[in-house]
Amino acid sequence: MKNRRKNRKVLLLTLIAVLLMGVLSVGDNPPVQSAWNAVTGGIFSLSARIAAELKTPSTDELLDENERLRSENAALQKALAENLELKDENKTLWGYFGMKKDAPELELKPAFVLRRASADDFGGFTLGVGSDLGVKVNNAVICESGLVGRVTAADSSSCRVATLFSPDSRVAVIDGETSDSGILVRKDGGLVLTQLSESNHIKTGDMILTSGDGGVYPPRVIVGKVSELGTDTSDASSYALIEPAADYGSLTEAAVVISFTEKGVTKAE
Repeated sequence: MKNRRKNRKVLLLTLIAVLLMGVLSVGDNPPVQSAWNAVTGGIFSLSARIAAELKTPSTDELLDENERLRSENAALQKALAENLELKDENKTLWGYFGMKKDAPELELKPAFVLRRASADDFGGFTLGVGSDLGVKVNNAVICESGLVGRVTAADSSSCRVATLFSPDSRVAVIDGETSDSGILVRKDGGLVLTQLSESNHIKTGDMILTSGDGGVYPPRVIVGKVSELGTDTSDASSYALIEPAADYGSLTEAAVVISFTEKGVTKAE
């Protein structure tokens, strides 16, 4: 495109040069002048057409057009972002609605994660729901995948959540397959099921659920699954390593359990 425009400019300049040379050479010779007039008429017509094609918008016009396109693009990007956010929110709410159908005794307040605690090495975060909607300290927090943790502080519109990886986290749990019970704690950077009986029947792959003991966490919420079994060399007690159901690193929303009954949740598949 640039080469075409360049060639046309060269042609136009050439035609102008020819015209100037012709004017100087015609003089007062009428026959030659008549013929020259015929030739120049065609040249002027051609040069006018080329000049019209070479006409480009002014700098102001280009700037205005660029600004218009930029504004339209920004409007489209905003509409797309709002649509995706609404779609994600609807998906989340429908997911929790499905959970409530399985567990109608739960009263949930779902919300999006506002920010993560940079100084918290255990995955803690702030959730966009607070005391105005009934959130209190020690309320359980869950996501569609299972148990997340509990509320440790709350103001009117937000709350701080500590995950199961918090050092002071202790959750009474049971094996969904064998009903063996134990206490889930953080140990050596992972989640460990401790205080198992010597005669337990826990095996790798079993689903671990909350037992409801202690009144903090609703019963039968998925916590994770058994990834490894072992024996503590210091006291010969059995333990199980647990792979959590919730992915705390990529969590974007969760729900606070405002209240629940003792019937519990049946979410294990």
